[in-house]
Amino acid sequence: MEERLEAILDDFRRVASLPVGDRNRCARRAGWLGEAETGQQQEFLRALHDIPAPLEPAQEILLKTAVGSLVQSRRDAAALRSWRHEADAAAELQGAIVGLYRHLGPPSAARGPLLAWLSIGGSPQELGQLAELLVDDPPVDEADVVQALAPLFQQQQLAVDALFPRLLDALEHAPLAAPILDLANYTRRRQMAPAHPAASRSSQLQNMLGGLVGLLGRLGESAGAAGDSPRDLARRVQQGVALAVSLCDALALIGDHGATAKLFQALDLPHRRIKTEAAAALARLGEERGREELVKLAAEPVARLRVLTYADELGLSDRIDPHHRSPQARAEAELTVWLAEPTQFGLPPQSLELVDHRRQFWPGFPEPVECFLFRFTYAVTVDESERTYTGIGIAGPLAHAFTADLADLPPADIYAAYAGWQAEHQEIKEYDVEKLNRSGRTEVARLTRRLHDAGYEEIESRLMGNFFGDKVVTAEARQGELAGIAVVDRQEILFFPARHPRRPLGVREAYCIYKGRKLLKTFNG
Repeated sequence: MEERLEAILDDFRRVASLPVGDRNRCARRAGWLGEAETGQQQEFLRALHDIPAPLEPAQEILLKTAVGSLVQSRRDAAALRSWRHEADAAAELQGAIVGLYRHLGPPSAARGPLLAWLSIGGSPQELGQLAELLVDDPPVDEADVVQALAPLFQQQQLAVDALFPRLLDALEHAPLAAPILDLANYTRRRQMAPAHPAASRSSQLQNMLGGLVGLLGRLGESAGAAGDSPRDLARRVQQGVALAVSLCDALALIGDHGATAKLFQALDLPHRRIKTEAAAALARLGEERGREELVKLAAEPVARLRVLTYADELGLSDRIDPHHRSPQARAEAELTVWLAEPTQFGLPPQSLELVDHRRQFWPGFPEPVECFLFRFTYAVTVDESERTYTGIGIAGPLAHAFTADLADLPPADIYAAYAGWQAEHQEIKEYDVEKLNRSGRTEVARLTRRLHDAGYEEIESRLMGNFFGDKVVTAEARQGELAGIAVVDRQEILFFPARHPRRPLGVREAYCIYKGRKLLKTFNG
């Protein structure tokens, strides 16, 4: 066995007992696997069968790194369209990939990348094998499902017959049902198949939608009675909504008018996303009530963007109120959708109010863009009393909102905060002070002295930035009676008093304002 390969395998056997620094070195060695010869890669994958499953957590992390290098190597080859060159090599590796997938078992977090390797390949043999694994040995984590199927949505040509109808047998697995239907819908929408892959199962899909509508209608009461935690309940609702949306889309694309009864049931649910999809599906099937409901939903910011897209597709744009098609209305919808994501608040705000609107150059855009600031408000119940939570978010060049309260900042600084947060450039970097080397600590000490000389006290440096060659330090500090955040470089000092004890401006937000001010001034003069 090649020496480097033996070293990586030795790392797997002992990584659980190594300190963090040595584990990082193991990860760097494992990254070489993507550059190895096919025979070496195959030998490595088969040798892992001798390591008992389930793996230790440290072994899992190392394996994800190693397999990730294989996936990236294959992704790079796909981008260069070099498949003829590696077709034979891929066939050799496929058996080792599948064998390791089955050996690891469902608990392993490395199974998602192994499935992605098959997806990226995209040959009929690989896609056929992918379908078999998803049906009879599916991953249990939703993130693994996404990783397995996402590459298929990026391919211009797809061997649909290698995936379907076999892949439809995995609809019984809850984490897989919606993504599989989305893939089937994608192939039909892109005309990769002469008919919808699930057309022969229209009755099954209608029954699924009917059962799901009933479940979602009573889920809150039944789940609470069963003792589900709020997190479990939210996950079940999220999963149910995603599947209902996919089912509505599939039934519309299949074109079976027998599905209208179930779609009308879905239309009566209070969830706006499902109502939007059910209305669009009914409109596609020629139902006037579907058209009417779709037009009404344009008034709902959380549904507006999808409604406008569907209205364009269905020739209904002239029936939408012009106010709901304006740039401000679209921006309001963008921020609302972002706030309603499960990773944010999980539901739309009670209200949005326009704070500022201006057209300006923005980092990453060649032409000026419409920029909007909105104040959003949530009503939350704490200890049986209602409180309000407000914030100021941006829409236009991006949709985002900070946890910190920005209400006391002028609009120009709020725009700067978001521009600095979004900006990415190889000459814009930041480092935690405690992780700096000696040279970096010397720079921090020099700039901290500037703050001290300017009268600041109780200075605690937290962040050092490198902004196009200028060194910048962000620190907690006090100016007279005011505590806050100071940002200092060789030319200037910015100070942001902490006016909101619950949600004060932090060191990273302050540094974002510093970066954003300079960027927006450069772009806009």
